[in-house]
Amino acid sequence: MKLLTAVLATILLTQADDDLARRAAILKPNPGEYKWQQIPWIVDLNEGLRLAREEKRPILMWVSGDDPLERC
Repeated sequence: MKLLTAVLATILLTQADDDLARRAAILKPNPGEYKWQQIPWIVDLNEGLRLAREEKRPILMWVSGDDPLERC
């Protein structure tokens, strides 16, 4: 009986590992998903305004409160 229990436990753990690996592969981000991190973001508003004027470019301003998921 102990041998059967050990075999069943091994099978279940192997299936769980395979399932976990499959799920991890699905959730793992693709290399192209991190391109936004290559943009030289300006976090100083005055510096961003100065550069936008110099380069005659628009500004993308992203503003968030303390907790972006809190109720409005």
